[in-house]
Amino acid sequence: MRTALHGLVALCLLGISGLCVATTLYRWVDAQGVVHYSDTPHQGAEVMQISGAQTYHGASDTPATPDVTAPPGKKSEPYESCAITAPAPDSALYAPDSVAVSVAVSPGLHDGDQLTVQVDGRQLESTAEGGQSFVIMQPERGDHSISAQVRSPDGAMLCNAPPVTFSVTKPSVNSPNNPVKPH
Repeated sequence: MRTALHGLVALCLLGISGLCVATTLYRWVDAQGVVHYSDTPHQGAEVMQISGAQTYHGASDTPATPDVTAPPGKKSEPYESCAITAPAPDSALYAPDSVAVSVAVSPGLHDGDQLTVQVDGRQLESTAEGGQSFVIMQPERGDHSISAQVRSPDGAMLCNAPPVTFSVTKPSVNSPNNPVKPH
């Protein structure tokens, strides 16, 4: 049993080692049913090829830049940026009746271009002329994601704002003494 455990530990260490490119291991089960691993051949052993370590590189600490593109043949100045300015990223809101959503586009929207805003995949309608203010009425409790894009009249994406997430908490029915909205 101890040998199998040592073999398994050795296998794990070889698997996570960044120094190994590829190696051959041998696996077999003895008469007592104990599984063994070794780097030397053994009679009746199964040959296992272990490739290099799998690695993961997390997201960088630099903020995301908006995807700003202009379709070919478009004569107007391309968008420099677009961003969701409200609500603030990772906001925690307590029992809001509504949530204001604002989007800044630089330079301003070109004639014919349209700003679309979605909350959890559902499109919002603009509440102001110029189309850069939106309202989410009676948001449900939980986490929500807002996305915004500027699109040309033919539907091509011209600017894609980095998404913003926020969360909503509401008082429990079991705890009616709400300090924010007393009864």
